[in-house]
Amino acid sequence: MRQHRFRILLLFVFISFELSAQEKDSVVSRVILIGDAGEMDMQQGGVITHSAAKVLKGKTTVFYLGDNIYPRGMGLPGSKEEQQTKDIIKSQYSPFRSLGAPVYFIPGNHDWDKSGPLGLEKIKRQGAFLKEQGDPSLKLIPEGGCPDPVAVEISKDLVVIAFDSEWWVFPHDKATAGCDCQTKEEVLTKMKALFDKNKGKVILIASHHPFQSYGSHGGYFSFKDHLFPLTGLNKNLYIPLPVIGSLYPLLRTVFTNPEDLGHPLYKDMINRVDQTFEGYPDLIHLAGHDHGLQFIKNNGLQVVSGSGAKHSYVKKGEHALYASTLPGYVVVDQLVNNYVRFTYYANTGITFEQVFTYTHASHNAKSK
Repeated sequence: MRQHRFRILLLFVFISFELSAQEKDSVVSRVILIGDAGEMDMQQGGVITHSAAKVLKGKTTVFYLGDNIYPRGMGLPGSKEEQQTKDIIKSQYSPFRSLGAPVYFIPGNHDWDKSGPLGLEKIKRQGAFLKEQGDPSLKLIPEGGCPDPVAVEISKDLVVIAFDSEWWVFPHDKATAGCDCQTKEEVLTKMKALFDKNKGKVILIASHHPFQSYGSHGGYFSFKDHLFPLTGLNKNLYIPLPVIGSLYPLLRTVFTNPEDLGHPLYKDMINRVDQTFEGYPDLIHLAGHDHGLQFIKNNGLQVVSGSGAKHSYVKKGEHALYASTLPGYVVVDQLVNNYVRFTYYANTGITFEQVFTYTHASHNAKSK
């Protein structure tokens, strides 16, 4: 009986190994998406450790979707926070680079000095620091505070087009000296050129700001936001303001912040970029910004992976196939049949688990 059980166990292990090997063989290329991971804490460490284990050698590219350094971006030379901010960004790229996976950082509003007056200096410094590592597979894109869209070819049938969405809504100096694009019109022209060049592929358009969201930046708020509105300023300010607190979500909707989808600058960005890719069936938006995990299917697909180091309220909205505040990340796999699979991994309390998956059939996908 013991020998029989041992044989069954061996068979089970062999089958599991074969299935794992087949799954890896079916993946042409893999993209790992982590957003808002700019704080070294237990949540960030867990997300990075678990996602690094998903690297397939020679097939994986990693994108950090903005807010790479909290609270106000890269410390400028000589500042007291300079070394700490270097350590924060190193903690994100080092595990992946040691495994050979290219790592790209996309700017977020916190990287631009939390949309503050030193934003241009700080985003330039973040890019310069990454360049100083002398590693061509480690980059900030776009860099130099420039708005220029950048295409990263993942495979012959999959491309990522990254752009700096904070540049569009940033309220202070964003000089474009030395940039390919000087105006929003020129950004859109270059984006259209990249689109025309990559028609026929699946295009993942990556930015920090989502074009659809059921989080606070999309105008959705929790009971906590109504009762403890000061936690929006400081996560530890649990001072109950039940009546006044209810005014906070209302006022935030009426007097919109450029970081929220309802603001005219934000709306303008969405409308003009969407017009550039209008009607293309294989365009998928990737973003962070709202601190949760979302997959939205409504006039296109929107991936939100923003819980690398923080979490905040996310509603399971009408068009959300998945929405959660759990710490986690997203894996995008291009399969041999040109289907694209999105797999969400999250820490459900004890360990990380696969919590959601969706497979997109591209226009040139082959039957399964």
